[in-house]
Amino acid sequence: MRIRTPKKNKSDLLKTYLESQTDLTTNINKALFNRFFDIIEKNISNHITVELRNFGVFKPKFMSSRFGSDPRNKKKIFIPSKWKVTFKVSENINKKLNEKT
Repeated sequence: MRIRTPKKNKSDLLKTYLESQTDLTTNINKALFNRFFDIIEKNISNHITVELRNFGVFKPKFMSSRFGSDPRNKKKIFIPSKWKVTFKVSENINKKLNEKT
């Protein structure tokens, strides 16, 4: 049986962040929040590994070209090379995720 978990997107995270931060104006906090994600995105797009201590590691990985098969008709198809991003969660978050409540 599959367990459905709640989902939050970037705007939900921004709302939570803005509710918890009252020392700066809303516009400044929004700019900081968006700038943080922009910096991570820029580094990953430049193929640079981003490590956030006690959170995890975003690592760009090159996938070389290969041949695969189309599941509908079993014909061989060429899959071109591409970059993808892997994420490895930190031990702290993994422990929190799997601890019994």
